[in-house]
Amino acid sequence: MTATYIPLPREDVITYLGMDWPVPTGSTVIRVDPEQGVTDGAIAISTDPRRPGVLWWLIDGTVPPQAAGQPTEELAALIPGSVLEIPEQPTPNPDPPHTVD
Repeated sequence: MTATYIPLPREDVITYLGMDWPVPTGSTVIRVDPEQGVTDGAIAISTDPRRPGVLWWLIDGTVPPQAAGQPTEELAALIPGSVLEIPEQPTPNPDPPHTVD
């Protein structure tokens, strides 16, 4: 098994994720160890050296649910130093958005 990190600009990853970003409330993500040195980009997971593997998008140090599938304990076990978690939701903005009448 190999996990290959591919750094990319955050804006590009958001474009690739499309409707899968932002992560819906209550979704499970994989938090990647910051020691890996890549917070935005992709992780190619290959379990067979004869096959190309699967590409998972990485954004803000997390692997969110995406077209490749849902993050699982099995996937987290393939990514060194990562953990499966449900992130804390951001505090709601107390100020309502400004609207133009």
